[in-house]
Amino acid sequence: MLETIWQVLNAFTMGSLLWLIIVLLLAVLGELGLPVTSPILEGLLVFSGFQIVHGTGIVEAIPFLAIVWIGRLAGSSSTYWLSSSRGNALIDKFGKRIRLTQERLGQITRRLEAAPLPSMIIARFIPGFTIATSLACGISRISYKKFLIGVTAHIILWEAIFLSLGAFGGRMSAFFDPQSHPLILIIWIVVAVVIGAVLTFFVFRRIRQKEEA
Repeated sequence: MLETIWQVLNAFTMGSLLWLIIVLLLAVLGELGLPVTSPILEGLLVFSGFQIVHGTGIVEAIPFLAIVWIGRLAGSSSTYWLSSSRGNALIDKFGKRIRLTQERLGQITRRLEAAPLPSMIIARFIPGFTIATSLACGISRISYKKFLIGVTAHIILWEAIFLSLGAFGGRMSAFFDPQSHPLILIIWIVVAVVIGAVLTFFVFRRIRQKEEA
């Protein structure tokens, strides 16, 4: 069972073109508001970091990392350009499905106007704010150049964080029997994704408390 999971994870991150296309679709759908893709991609990043420590090499991981970046950039750019032309109509029609109201969009827009790049990078780490940030940037007519820089910076930072968590888990696994590595990896992926979710939840709650104060 654990070996099968290991093989599937390895296929996603080091596999054929078909697996990379699936990763690309997951990244695009995540930017379009499908929440389940985020923990999947984060888990794959943790696995990549774990494998790099155990000798796979960063070069082998580059296609996977590049595809994730391309997919997330393509999805966020699609949302940006669509919202720049039909933003408010999209919020009125689909806002409830992604828990995005005109009021929340206005709050995000005001932060983006005050400090575009830092606000964009921070907001994209908060669950539910990824697509909201792209929509707000399009509606508020923030230049695409700034949007591109902000999204790229966020993706690089996001990938670096979960790769580092995976690498740390890989270093710790050196103290255990190699046969136990698949089990350690699965446990560490769950721990890393949960840590990320908990941290972003507390950040989100802190922001909401400030908004309500």
